[in-house]
Amino acid sequence: MKKLVFFPSDPMKEYIEKGRTYEFLDEYYNPGNYFDEVICLSPWGDKTEEKISSIRCIKASPYRLKKIIEKEKPDIVRGYGAYCCADWVSFNKVKGIPTLVSAHDVRRSFIHDSISYADGVICMSNAVKNAVEKYVPGVTSNIWVMPNRIDTTVFSKKNDDKIFSELNNRFSGKYHILHVGRKSYEKNLETVIKALKYLDESVTAVFVGAGDTAKYEELANKEGVSDRCFYVERVENEELPYWYSWCDCMCTPSLCEGFGYVFVEAAACECAIVTSDIGPMNEYLIDEKTALLVKEFENPEIIANAVKKCLSGEEGIAKMKKNARNVGLSFDKSAVAKQEIEIYEKMMSIQPNNLNNNSLKRKMILFDGINCCEKGCKNFLKLFKADKLYHKIIGNDT
Repeated sequence: MKKLVFFPSDPMKEYIEKGRTYEFLDEYYNPGNYFDEVICLSPWGDKTEEKISSIRCIKASPYRLKKIIEKEKPDIVRGYGAYCCADWVSFNKVKGIPTLVSAHDVRRSFIHDSISYADGVICMSNAVKNAVEKYVPGVTSNIWVMPNRIDTTVFSKKNDDKIFSELNNRFSGKYHILHVGRKSYEKNLETVIKALKYLDESVTAVFVGAGDTAKYEELANKEGVSDRCFYVERVENEELPYWYSWCDCMCTPSLCEGFGYVFVEAAACECAIVTSDIGPMNEYLIDEKTALLVKEFENPEIIANAVKKCLSGEEGIAKMKKNARNVGLSFDKSAVAKQEIEIYEKMMSIQPNNLNNNSLKRKMILFDGINCCEKGCKNFLKLFKADKLYHKIIGNDT
């Protein structure tokens, strides 16, 4: 009987609230039903123990996870994220059980040194792998690049006149640029907004993603394009393929990405894509073959020129959009699941290093914002401070 224990970086129920299905969770955490049992350990949950789809979820403080692992005796322990989850893995290791951590982001604050204690590391792209090896020189040699996955039966080109008409009525303009990504510095909304000045007034931009729009609305007003910018907090996952198929150009010139989910989704829907000529996007997108990759991605005029090319109706653009479908197919969930199973099999054949990062327990008190990468870490600090065991550890060590 094969068993997996994993640490998520967010509460499991948040994925359902964000539009993910129970089927998605099963496929994501148990590819190809490889494991007979999958157990989620985290400090979140409404109950001490509950079932979310086929996954058994146990709520416990991060300092108490080791005892549960010893009791459950899984074949592998995995942390989803090279920051807090890597920390949990590193000081909750049980002798003889291999540990695997996945890294999803290129930013230093999302790659903790504790990743060096893992027996294996999965990176979402070569860009992430390069960042991990740069920031953590002592990382294991058992390091693989395995991308994220999409369901290409869901993400495919759609033709629905009713939905397209509704979107046209909702957002003015003859041509529509779609920007998909949270409203943050990394997603480079500013350049897209400024690019509108160099485009015909019939071109409007729709920004889909969570976050505060105030500074972007202020910028659009300053640039004189506020009436051509529309902000959408969220689009359900099953609706996104229609948006990708409807828009004239998907333009998200990111400053950095760990994988770039949205570009693969858009490609699978045969969308005209404009993005930055950086990794990981240029690892799977080819300039003028499957997308338009821009080197000067913070230059509004250069971005506008790429958008104009997408809107031109050139034969080359039509061919580029068709070619993009093959990019999406290469990330289909069945293909990625096969890769993941192969990694699990390799992990179960290796000799674990059995190294525990006990010193991290003293350092957890530094999670005051300096060593935090996300809201999650700040939430962990509150959990630790509410835990008597935390105070005992800190008290003994200081």
